[in-house]
Parts: sequence; structure tokens; C-alpha cells
Amino acid sequence: MALALAFAPLCAAAQPAAAPLLSQPLPQDPAIRRGVLPNGLRYAVLSNPTPRAGVSVRLAMDVGSYEETDAERGAAHFVEHLAFRATRSFPEGLLEATFAPIGVGFGRDHNATTTLHTTVYQLDLPDTEDQHLDLAFRWLRDVADGLTFDPAATNRERGVVLAEKEARNSPAAAVQEAMTRFQGPELRSTLRDPIGTDAVLRSITPEALKAFHSRWYRPENAVVVVVGDLPAEALEARVKAAFSSWTAAGPPAPPPPPGRLDAKRGVEAVTTAAATLPTTLTACRVNLIPPASESDVASLRRRALRDMWRHVMDRRMTQAKLREPGLLGAVMVFSDDRRDAQSACLLIVPAGEAWEAALAASQGELRRFERDGPTELETEQALRSQRASLLSAITQAPTRNSGLLATAIAESELERRTVMAPREALRLFNLAMEDVTAADVKQAFRLDWAGAGPLLGVTAPKPPTGEALVAAWTRNTSGDAPSTYTDTKVASWAYGPLPAAGKIARRETLPDFTRIRFQNGVVLNLKKTSYEAGAIQIWIQFGAGRREIPNKVYFASHLAAGLFPYGGVGRHSFEELQALFGSAAPAFDMDVTDYSFIIRHTASTDDLIYRLRLLSVYLSDPGFRDTLDAKIPTALDMTYRTFRTNLGLVVRQALAEEVDPGSSMIIPTAAELGPMGSREFSGMLKAAVTEAPLDITLVGDFDEAEAISHVAQTFGALPPRALTDRVRADTSYMRYPRTAPPEIHTVHDGPADKAAVAVIWPLYVATPARRREEYALRTLAEIFNNELRHSVRERLGKTYAPQVDASTPDDADQGELAALVETYPADLNMVRDEILTVAARLAAGGITPDMLEAARAPELTRWRTAMRTNSWLTSALSGSSINDQNLRDARAYDAMISAVTLQDLKQAAATWLTRAPFVITALPAATPQETAR
Repeated sequence: MALALAFAPLCAAAQPAAAPLLSQPLPQDPAIRRGVLPNGLRYAVLSNPTPRAGVSVRLAMDVGSYEETDAERGAAHFVEHLAFRATRSFPEGLLEATFAPIGVGFGRDHNATTTLHTTVYQLDLPDTEDQHLDLAFRWLRDVADGLTFDPAATNRERGVVLAEKEARNSPAAAVQEAMTRFQGPELRSTLRDPIGTDAVLRSITPEALKAFHSRWYRPENAVVVVVGDLPAEALEARVKAAFSSWTAAGPPAPPPPPGRLDAKRGVEAVTTAAATLPTTLTACRVNLIPPASESDVASLRRRALRDMWRHVMDRRMTQAKLREPGLLGAVMVFSDDRRDAQSACLLIVPAGEAWEAALAASQGELRRFERDGPTELETEQALRSQRASLLSAITQAPTRNSGLLATAIAESELERRTVMAPREALRLFNLAMEDVTAADVKQAFRLDWAGAGPLLGVTAPKPPTGEALVAAWTRNTSGDAPSTYTDTKVASWAYGPLPAAGKIARRETLPDFTRIRFQNGVVLNLKKTSYEAGAIQIWIQFGAGRREIPNKVYFASHLAAGLFPYGGVGRHSFEELQALFGSAAPAFDMDVTDYSFIIRHTASTDDLIYRLRLLSVYLSDPGFRDTLDAKIPTALDMTYRTFRTNLGLVVRQALAEEVDPGSSMIIPTAAELGPMGSREFSGMLKAAVTEAPLDITLVGDFDEAEAISHVAQTFGALPPRALTDRVRADTSYMRYPRTAPPEIHTVHDGPADKAAVAVIWPLYVATPARRREEYALRTLAEIFNNELRHSVRERLGKTYAPQVDASTPDDADQGELAALVETYPADLNMVRDEILTVAARLAAGGITPDMLEAARAPELTRWRTAMRTNSWLTSALSGSSINDQNLRDARAYDAMISAVTLQDLKQAAATWLTRAPFVITALPAATPQETAR
């Protein structure tokens, strides 16, 4: 009551005039059938047809690490792991063996997540067969009250949990933990990281874990959500049959104390020296969360206003970045995922070590917004952005994915938030926000930017002192106030109206799609689907990709492709395009592949013409502006510093340097790379962008005639492009020597308790003629992965997520079968020997029919589900006018994987795993980072 009274004036200040409307409860989506069993368990079920015949089930527990005592740090997550180890109906070793043959992939379709406040178990079934649903609900009921806590199984899983803790350990994670402790040292959420503590994880007993489970895994703390392609009545009956008999022993446990927050703390700072991390600054305000409903119109308005000030601040920070050379980027974030505190933070990335200039520029924007709030135009733009999202949700509602829906509903139920029907959400948003003014947005920001602080932090190779950081913040606060913000004048579109439509030279109706060839040489592949209502995938392929890039700048070409959209076009900067086109502004990805350049973009049915118009200008009149040139050296420096902490990349670099010194896969030094900027990027990309023939693929929800017309008015109207040979003769590809060298040793700059070993068997340079062998090797890699997980993870407890992959690109880098395992330095030799032991067993013929099906069934399920998506179809069709091998492979993949025999696998293993592998180990070299107040 005292806490509620303390926040009463604050909440009252946020109330607009329409109080009756604001107190109105939000209506639940009537399509979702909800209920409460007599034992207190809540449930929500929804009939949903996407994917066809699929069912997604979530058991969501309102318990996480927040409920742990000091002696139980990590217990919630440990219990989650044990649910996959051994239960009443699924003894150790049986769970995966039961679900994999029916197409459920471990870690993909069958997983769980533990957070501060929740533990959610996920199971996605590929069909609605009764016996498979029986298995799913039997396991979930076991999770509720059927864990066995066998001492031997618990000890085996203990190693896995400890390995996961180490896998999560990184310089960035350590900095985040230090910053969180600094901001709220006495908050319970600060002291309850879900991964737990090393001491507790090593010592906690099965009895203690069972006690935690019994205390918190109770029906009244549980929510079951089922979404799938069955009637809601059938789904509801399943929940009742499985969970009605679940009972809890004894009275419920009292909620844990939340700790305390000193909301009167003023400006303080913490600094961290970290040579391997980017230089970053943070300024956060931390506050207790005021008691408020999450299911009335007031909560909808509160969150909408919060999204509005963030939208405006993000736009302003982007503009500040362009004005200030010392500012690489800044963003405002708000977090309320902890139930005891909320935080608003300004995150800043300076260019180089110009932290003072970056802080002054971003803090100036913060001060200006705090004083004046947004302009009326900014307020309207932020409202339009939210309405656009709500309208998109209405359009996409008929084809929402069951798995995503189940997760979203479970999260909302745990947070006591209402899930509304999309149309009703838009209607109530319009009512709640009808009278919103710029002053309301300003007030919402002031309520969120409140509490303790600002609490400042800096991470850098050589950070300033905390005193210097506090002095800079104070100096900026007391200095001249920034001038009033004025809306940027929006330029007029400089490219005029749409040109005359290009003429169609030929139309082909093919088995999977339609192909249009325009007279200027542009090819359009298009396929209308109903998989994602209102959504359209756009892929554009051109040029020869890696094969036309000089080896010495291959690494830099990926940076150039990533920054390409931000160079704008010839007559408009990127920022002008954003102002002109709003949500239809360019936000595409560009990749350099072995065979071509690819632009990937997503449009909606309503804005397809605008997206195509923009993309056609990008590919005919690219800007390559020098706006970001001064900041590229900092971005490269950050890349170089963080690269050495990624064990997988470090291992790859050491391998390439040893066996193929001329490989373009070796990351060059800054000196070898030379100057990098818009001029150099233009030299790498402009010829391909503006001269290479274009293959465009559209897949999604469109009218075919209208889509063809849109392309005719944009890409079809471009000048013709000549088909020329763009392939260089000197492109470097990875090649292995015939004889493996002695074990390769390298070091990394990551945490001192992490090491990695890679064992690689070279294969061959792949060609389509060897697809049968290639698919046998892919299946073998999955079997190897499963066996290594059972061995190194589950039996030995020496790693969290071993990885085995077969890479076989056509006519490019030499193929390989590679195993990579991260572990403790002391266990490195044991893990390497175990990898080799598993390989030898497989090479000697130790592959069973069950092992084949456990690898193949989940892969076929994944593939068959993916085939009913726009992304899969776009990937298959894209570039097919240039080379249709990818399309032919996509059509044949299911049949070829299904045709892989046990003999194919044994022959592949005997052929390739008997050869001497390449072994690379990476051990730590870095010293620990230092944190100071």
C-alpha cells in the first residue's frame, strides 16, 4: 500500500482527461479460448492453420531465477535442463530417441528458456496425429510433476549447465553484469542471473533441486498454451486431460523480497578497461516499477507513448550522428522486463576515442528533448509509424505462425497482458491516442527518464576515469542549452514521375512460377502465394559476387555491401530517403556470395511500387556518399578487436594461415587493407551494381498483373545491360594440402576459461554430379553432431553445444566436414580425443538405422515446413534465369535426402573419416578486464 501511495501522484500526472476510457479493460481476442482448471492452472488454446497440420505447445511457468534463494543460484535453469534429461515417462536417453523419429528437432522444435521471472517449455509438432500429441502432453505433464532427479543423471547434467555458463561467458557479458550491479546493487533482479553461480552449480544436490521444483512448480503458477491446426475444443480437451489431475503439495511459497533501490542516487560512473570491446558509453536512469494494470486502455496508452518518444529520439540521434564526426551512433532504450525495476538508457558509440564529443552531441539531444519534447510533426510521424504496424498485423493475421503465436500468448499470459484481436487493437489504439499531443509524449519521457542517476558507464581499451566522465556529464548539463529543434525540411523527389514502362520480350509459364523477360534484359521471376498475408519477398541477383572481387579486398567487400544502403542514391542522401518514404525507405540487405551479389528486401502489398522504385534507383544511380567515411576506421577497428574473441573465427584464421596462406578467407591487417571509404567501396561495387544484368524474384501476396506492371515501370524501364563475363581468373578459393600438418595451435583474446578445438576432414570440390555423395555427407554430419552431443555434452558434460557441419559449395572452396567444440582449457585434449573416437566409430561402420532416422526425420520436417514459406521459394527461384542449379536442387532435395541409405552413410564415413584430419586448438591469451568505480 505504501508503494502504491508513493507512486500515486506520478501516475495521476500521466492521466489524460478521458479517464473512463482509460480504465476500460482491454478485450481478449475471442478466437483464443481461455480457462482455469480447478487446480488453478490457466490455459489458452487457439485453432490456427499455419503451418498446416502443425501444433505448438507451451508450458509456461511463472517462476525463474528471481525465486531462488542464495543457496539455489542457478536452480531454475538447472531444473529446466533436467526436464530434458530424465522424467517419469522418458528415462535418460529416451526423450530425443522418441521425438526425433517423428520429425521434432532437439534445440529447434524442442527447447526451453529460463529467465529472471519465467521458465517456458516449447514443443512444436509437425503433425496432429493422436499418438504424437499423446507423447507431447505426457512429457509436459512430466515436466510439471514427473522429474526424477536421479543423482547420476543430475551429475551428468551438471557438467552441461556449467558448460553453458562458460559458453555464455564473454567480455561483453562481463561488462553487462558489472553495469547491472552498479545500477542496482541491492535489487533482487541484479543478484539473480538465470545462469547461476559456479559455486552453487557445482554443489547443489538433487534433493535441493527437487525441493525448488516442488516449491514453485505448482498448477497456480502454470499456463499451458496450445496453438495448432485442430479445433479449439480438441486442444482444450487435451489440456484438461493432461493437467487436471496435477496437484501441489502444501501451501504456496511466499513471493521473495524485491530488494531495494536508492532512487536518490545522483550522477555516478563506472569504468571498464576492455581491449577487445568497442568503446561505448551508457547513461541510465533506474526506477522502481509503479504498480499499474497491464490489461486496460491506460496501459495501452502508456506503452504507446513510450514507443513514441523512443521513435522520435532515435530519429534525432541519427541526425546527430551525421552532424558530429565524433559520434558513430547513439540510441535510447527502455527496459521493464524486470518486475522490480525499470530503466531508460542512452547508449553511445564514439568514433575512435572521441568520447567527449560523442557524449556532448548525444547528451545535447537528450537535454533538448527533455526540455521541449517532440514537435507536432514528429508526434504525428510517430503515431503513423505505430498505426502502420497495427495495420500490418491486421493484414498478416490470417497467416500467423502457430509457434510464434504460442510463444507470444504464453508471454502475455505470464505478464497478465491482454492479447487482442488485431482489428480491435487498432480500434482501441485510435481511441486511446485520439487526443495525444506533443506535451503528452514529453511527459511520458520525463516519467520514464526518472529515478536513480544518471548512472554512467564507459568501456574502452583505455577508458577515462569515472571522475572525468562525471565531470563531462555535469559540464554538458550546466552548459548552454541546445537550441530548439526544428523539423527538417523534406526534399522533393528528384527523379520525377515513373518512366514509361519497359516492354516485355517474353513470358514463360514454368512449373513453379512465371518468368518475364523485358526487352532491356531484366528478368523477373514471380510466384504468388498465400503463405504470409500482405508480405512480399524481393531478391535481386546480379554480377559474379566473390568471383569478380580482387582477393585483397574480399574481406572489405562485405563491409562495403553492408554499408551500401546508407550511401543513399545520386540525388538523395539516405536520410532524405527516410524523410521522403517513411516506412517504405530502404532497409535492404546486400550480400557478396560465391556466385553473385544479392539484395534481399521485404515489402508489403501496399508499398511494393515504392520499394521497387527505390531499389531501381539504387541499382542505377547509387550514391556512395562519403557521409560515413570518417567513421569507417572506427568500425574496422571494432571488428578487428572483437574478432579475436570469437573462437570459431580465430580457429578458422589459424587454419587458413597455416594451410592456404594466399586464401582470401584470411582477414587482412589494417595495413594490408589500406584506406577504406566510399571511393574504395564504389570501386568494388559500382560496376556490378550499375552494369550487370538483373535477375529479380518476387514471391508473396500480390496481384500478378499489378506486380509485373510495377516492375515494368521501374527495373523494366532501365537502360539495357550487356551480358559480359565478369569472372576474374585469379579468384582465390580455400584448398587443403594432401597431407595434414601437425596440430595447429593458436590463441584467442576471449575469457581465460574458454578454449576451442576444431577437427576438420577435407572433402572435395563439390559439383552437381556428386549430389548423392554430398547429401550422404550432410546426413553423416548430422549423425556425427548427434553422437558428439550425446558423448561430449550429455555423458562427459564438457561442452554446451558441439557443432558438426558439412560444407560443400559448388566449384568454390573445397568441401569439408568440420567439428567445433568449445570447452575448458583443461579439458581440451579430452574433447579432441573424444571427437576422434566418435569419428573412428562412425568410420568403422558404427551407424545404425535408428541413428539415420534420428538425423533425417527432423531435417525432412524442417525442409517440408520451410517449403511452405515465401523465404524458401524466393531462395529457390532467385537467380534461376542465370543458373537454375539451385532451383533443381531445391526441387530434388526431399527425395534425395529420403533416398540416402545406411550403406551410403557407411561408405561416406569409411571414405572420408578414415583420412588424417586437420586439428586446430585455441587457448586463451588475454588478461582479465578491469572495472573501477
